[in-house]
Amino acid sequence: MEPSGTPRARFLTLPMAVGFAVYALFALTFSYFQVQGDGLVYFNLLRRFFGEEPDFAYAYQFGSAVWNAPFFLVGKAFGIAFGFQPKTFHVSFEELAITVAANAAFVLTLYLGWRILRELGLPRGPDVLFLTAFGTPLFFYVVFEPSGKHAVDTLVLTAATYAFLRCDSGRAIRPALVLGALAGWSVNIRWANGAFFLALAVALLLRERQRLVGAGAATMAVVALVIVVLPALRGIQYFSPFSPQPTSGALTRVAAPAAGFVGAVQPIDDSDPRGFFDPTIPAKMLFGDHRGLFLWTPLAAAAAIGFGLALRSRREHEHRFVLLALLAAALSLLCVHVLWPRWDGGFAFSQRFLTGLFPFYLIGVAELVRRARSAVYPALALAVAFALAVAFVHDIGYDGISERDSVSRVVDVAYADRDNLRLKLQDDAKARWVYLWGLFQGRDAACIDQPPGTTEC
Repeated sequence: MEPSGTPRARFLTLPMAVGFAVYALFALTFSYFQVQGDGLVYFNLLRRFFGEEPDFAYAYQFGSAVWNAPFFLVGKAFGIAFGFQPKTFHVSFEELAITVAANAAFVLTLYLGWRILRELGLPRGPDVLFLTAFGTPLFFYVVFEPSGKHAVDTLVLTAATYAFLRCDSGRAIRPALVLGALAGWSVNIRWANGAFFLALAVALLLRERQRLVGAGAATMAVVALVIVVLPALRGIQYFSPFSPQPTSGALTRVAAPAAGFVGAVQPIDDSDPRGFFDPTIPAKMLFGDHRGLFLWTPLAAAAAIGFGLALRSRREHEHRFVLLALLAAALSLLCVHVLWPRWDGGFAFSQRFLTGLFPFYLIGVAELVRRARSAVYPALALAVAFALAVAFVHDIGYDGISERDSVSRVVDVAYADRDNLRLKLQDDAKARWVYLWGLFQGRDAACIDQPPGTTEC
């Protein structure tokens, strides 16, 4: 492996470019471009903040909107120029911008992950990066649910890991300030992320780096406060339960289908039968058949083993402290969910609340590749294939599907209905490229599937 200072230590190599090209084809074929589900909360917040009048808007764990805002404004500018419901697209430019924002966050996350691996002297090729991305929940929340918060959440925690890695001395004030700013941003994305940063702060205190902790804490407080007050500047309410009602006519410029909203955002209340404290939740989040991370995305389990091996191989190494701190932060983020009775994330893929631990998974996979190289690739590829199969079945749906379904139920469907599922994927892929080719030719989106000469086409 090359030292970090050598000229050849570049991110955008030819193999990396090929990897991104393959990903781009996959994303263009299967990505969602319509804002839906929880994404409506953050999307409508942006619409209200920038002067529109959506059906509802409120501020709730909205930090991901900070990343999406500049992309949204570009989409809004295109909408002003070409129309908010252009005939050549089935969604608005603003919605397209949110998908672009999620993918931009994904690319930057991979770059920062590459920087982390370079600092740690671990393999950092496209094989490691893309196997980890597609073997953990991250790919699902970039491709199939890009309007959610998890792509941005993962970016922030990955950037925080890199900033922490740079806090290698008591004089590293700039990385500490960056880490504090990321912490202030992150707690506005998910309050649970505070546990992640608290663990990092304790680790720095144990290394007698009180000055860094003080600088980071002050920056965190300022950034968190600035983000929190932004909705108030536009008169937007903070957390108002939204129970969507069916609509009674055609809607213009809304993210949900015209037939009505399909999701609900409900508050946690005292009547929740699972209560507000359950010490078994961390185990369920990892090993449970319902949304267990290691069962839905088994590469994450391999990554955990790899991370342990990385710790073991660095008993006397300067990076051992960083790995121990990251392990503590990951466990803290996991364990804080004992206070979150809806830990399963509703109709989620795998354990979505642990998507942000991408740098943890990345280090583990890189360590496995460093030790076993070609011998470990078949097992990692099999884990990725399993996760992709489960994700497609989960996304396509099946008769009797429920948010309470376990991964074993999904696997049973994938096997029993494999021929129909394969045909469905082929049809969806073909339809998407027919649609894109029609757009490229300048045809009205509503007419792409109609024969030439059709009235109004």
